[in-house]
Amino acid sequence: MADVYDRWHKSHPTLGEEQCTEHKSRTRPMVPTTDHGVGKRWQVRYRDLNGAQRKENYENKAAADARAAEVENELRGGTYVDPLAGRVTLDRYAQQWLSAVTAGPTTVQRYEGVIRNHIEPHLGRRELRTLNKPSSIQAWVKQLQTAGLGASTINGINDILVSILDAAVEDGLVSRNACRSSAVKLPTQTKKKIVPWSLERIHAVIAGLPRRFQGGGKLGFGCGLRQGELFGFAEDDIDFAGLEIHVNRQIRIVKNKLVFALPKGNRIRSVPMSPGVAKELKVHIKEFPPVEITLPWGTPDGEPRTYRLLFTDAKGKAYNRSVFNQGDWKRALVAAGVIPPRTSGSQYFAAAPDDGMHALRHAYASVLLDAGETVKALAEYLGHSDPGFTLRTYTHLMPASAARTRRAIDQALALTGAEGTSQAVCPQCALAA
Repeated sequence: MADVYDRWHKSHPTLGEEQCTEHKSRTRPMVPTTDHGVGKRWQVRYRDLNGAQRKENYENKAAADARAAEVENELRGGTYVDPLAGRVTLDRYAQQWLSAVTAGPTTVQRYEGVIRNHIEPHLGRRELRTLNKPSSIQAWVKQLQTAGLGASTINGINDILVSILDAAVEDGLVSRNACRSSAVKLPTQTKKKIVPWSLERIHAVIAGLPRRFQGGGKLGFGCGLRQGELFGFAEDDIDFAGLEIHVNRQIRIVKNKLVFALPKGNRIRSVPMSPGVAKELKVHIKEFPPVEITLPWGTPDGEPRTYRLLFTDAKGKAYNRSVFNQGDWKRALVAAGVIPPRTSGSQYFAAAPDDGMHALRHAYASVLLDAGETVKALAEYLGHSDPGFTLRTYTHLMPASAARTRRAIDQALALTGAEGTSQAVCPQCALAA
């Protein structure tokens, strides 16, 4: 129950008390309180869902009555949110949210960067309770667009803000998440179709890699491994007898430190290995014996673990993704004619956003689909948690069904006329068909 009180006049005056000279009432005597004329006159009083006494002051009675009705509805529906709770600023709450996130360290690191670079500068100083209007979120999206960010980037940034404000709703700090309003329009993402490399390009790029990593390129293409999984691939992960490899770990960078970790999505898996790939791995091991590498597990201060890795750099150390991509990989792209040579005096090679090492993995998928492998099996080999994602990503690479349809009909027709006779068809059956 929410009630409205007049702060400036006593609710139960004593008989004979001097009445107010400024305000009159036909229904009750108006006796001024000690607060008369000080602050807002009308006060809404109620007990929240925890039984605590709450008071909110308003300038006029109409506003107080409206708020009292609103509070009563919220209390009955269990949707009441303490108005004072939302006074925490977004940047402060975002840090609290980050400290409780259970994602992996590299994901948390990405969240930190997004919050620091794209959320805090625009919305960080605002109190949570002021972010309850979709127009505020839409204005922020517009700022990101004006800054030149692409649609997919903005959508990813918005996903993080959605998660933060969802948590604020669950914590009872705000009543709703304005990001989820249908009034908030995000820029449309235009998803590029993957165009797999030709076999000629694959062979040319692998040939352009350092000799000590050409086996890694062949394994990446031959079994569809991610780059970090190749860097963390160990001798014990090969089953030559069963023609199978086991993807048990990756190397990733956490706070500028190399660490061992489970594969993406914590999905260890086994992948069929062709005899040709097995032969290439044996040649590689003979020429470049595995090297024992010790790195922390999971985080820079994690438990040290040691594995005999198949692929290490010229100094016998684990590959650093950033160094490899800007050096060995770019030089291989140049050798294959994918990007131009580095210009004289330039410190960097040309950008190649669509020609990263992931191209070998895409090529692996395209070869398997062309050979008639099922999407479910391909998803398992690639380490995808959802075959639907695999289908959406590679459906345009699947063999066209039209050719199969034509062949099937021709084969059926050939069988029908194999003995030089035609089979009569009942007219009613034909119409039903």
